[in-house]
Amino acid sequence: MKRAVLIVVAFSLILSSLMVPAFGKTVSDVQKEKNTVDSKLNNITNQKKQEKQKLNSVESEKKKIESEQEQKSKEYNSLNQQVEELNKHIEEIDAAIKESEERYNKQMELLKVRINVMYQNSGATYIQALAESENFIDFLNKFELVAAISKRDKEIIEDIKQAKEDVEFKKKLAVDKRDTIKEKAEQSLKALNELSVARSKLDSEISSINAQLKKLEQQENELIRQSNELANQIRRLQQSGSYAGGTMRWPVPSSSKISSYFGNRLHPILKVYKMHTGIDISASSGTSIVSANKGVVIMAGWQNGYGYTVVVDHGGGISTLYAHCSKLLVKVGDSVNAGDTIAKVGSTGLSTGPHLHFEVRKNGTPVNPLDYVKP
Repeated sequence: MKRAVLIVVAFSLILSSLMVPAFGKTVSDVQKEKNTVDSKLNNITNQKKQEKQKLNSVESEKKKIESEQEQKSKEYNSLNQQVEELNKHIEEIDAAIKESEERYNKQMELLKVRINVMYQNSGATYIQALAESENFIDFLNKFELVAAISKRDKEIIEDIKQAKEDVEFKKKLAVDKRDTIKEKAEQSLKALNELSVARSKLDSEISSINAQLKKLEQQENELIRQSNELANQIRRLQQSGSYAGGTMRWPVPSSSKISSYFGNRLHPILKVYKMHTGIDISASSGTSIVSANKGVVIMAGWQNGYGYTVVVDHGGGISTLYAHCSKLLVKVGDSVNAGDTIAKVGSTGLSTGPHLHFEVRKNGTPVNPLDYVKP
């Protein structure tokens, strides 16, 4: 009989040892697995952050080039317009020069005709025309008339020549100005072409960065899925006791400023609309973070985009999360009371500046923290 009892006990011990691996996982075991996944996720997050910074830099450079392109394009169009206007002006000057030449030639022809009429008509000569004067007064009148006609013709011809020279000088000025502006327009066009090449390179770089971001986003989503699955395991391992009770304390006693509320919002880094699962409380780096209520620490470490994070289980399916910390002051398994300092404010993970991202979760699902705490 005694021997039979010993056999039963031994069999029970063997059976127990076989069952432990299947059911013996603790929060700490699962936390280690989650930390491994989250470490990979952290690397992806950092890569995304770097790619985003690179994208912002390239897009900023692209905007600068676009602005320069717009300015150069306006300058080029303005210069071309000036060239066109000067070409029209030069055409008008050419017409004026042609008109002057025609007037000059016409006046010369008229002068020749008058000379022929005065000196050669009917075989008479200039001396004969004067000799045939009726008297000395008639002679002087004819002489003065011939001299006056000759002088006036010379003046007209000289005026025409002077006008032509003036117009040709104006044309030279207009041509020089046009050629200078044309040279500037060519330089402006060259600069525009160089900017187009630079912009094309930036477009290619932006396309490459976006492709890399898409790839990282896919990897991140897969790691988040794994992380969430491990979080579900932790949730199942939470203490099944009743809620700690009492009113939750504000997690950052020295600051009451809420910079972002619970709900759907445009993510400040990823620039896409995502659910904001908590509230952001602005505070300086190193500011103390306290536990909102008493409970047991079930997570303490790096949590992908959350950065350094603490999660406290308060029983009854209620837990609180404190993210983006610069320093953690507790570890998994620690018991904490309401108001105990558990971490310091920081900007780790996907964060744009020092603040506390604070969450309240009910059975693992994020709920509005302002239903539980007030600043």
